Amino acid sequence: MELNLAPKFAQKIFEGEGGTYYRWSSAEYELLKEAKVGGGRLVLQPRGFALPHYADSNRIGYVLQGSCGVVGIVPPKASQEVVLRLKKGDIIPVPSGAVSWWYNDGDSELIIVFLGETSKAYVPGEFTC
Repeated sequence: MELNLAPKFAQKIFEGEGGTYYRWSSAEYELLKEAKVGGGRLVLQPRGFALPHYADSNRIGYVLQGSCGVVGIVPPKASQEVVLRLKKGDIIPVPSGAVSWWYNDGDSELIIVFLGETSKAYVPGEFTC
């Protein structure tokens, strides 16, 4: 396999009034598939809300932009939700099997980049959104 180090743009997976979710697809980037690594980017508009969804693999979220955000996570086998405030520079672990929601209560875009290991994901090399 020839190693291609050219920058890659994420594909738009979903767009709504509250925001957009992008994903770097292993179908297009063989290195992601072989390394079983996934990447995604969530862009929430002011007052934008990402509905609760299930994490099919371990990932780390990094707040790239934004000063006011909130995440709710129900970890696997937990009986209570954990709610955290977010700001630029924060790192948030999202374990496999967790359910999470994301909300931008600020007045500028909230951008979170996700990276993680996807060997046990529904599609290795990709996050299911």
